[in-house]
Amino acid sequence: MSKIRTLRRAAAVGATALALGAGLATSATAAELRPIGPNSSATVKDPCGYYDWGMYRHCDGGSGSTVMLDVQDIFRNIYHVCVRPGVTNLQGGIRWRVIDAWWNGGVGCVPGFYGQA
Repeated sequence: MSKIRTLRRAAAVGATALALGAGLATSATAAELRPIGPNSSATVKDPCGYYDWGMYRHCDGGSGSTVMLDVQDIFRNIYHVCVRPGVTNLQGGIRWRVIDAWWNGGVGCVPGFYGQA
């Protein structure tokens, strides 16, 4: 009888430890995924470049440079958009869903939508 009680107690302690460990892991993950700026939904773990539904993160290493991008919509049309460092929503000005974007080599442009290529 005492052996069964000991096994139950060990199982309860193990389950509690597992739940606490999961809670600590969740809070650490939430801390790592803090927003970068006050108006940004991007987080520290977001990659540089095109990453999510028309979003582009320009990582400039602190230089403040702007870059010209080629932005592609769902029908493979290409548009030019200049972005500053940080996260930019590329969908503005483009009628159809943006599916990709890449740096085309241009630097030092004025941020904004430049139209179809």
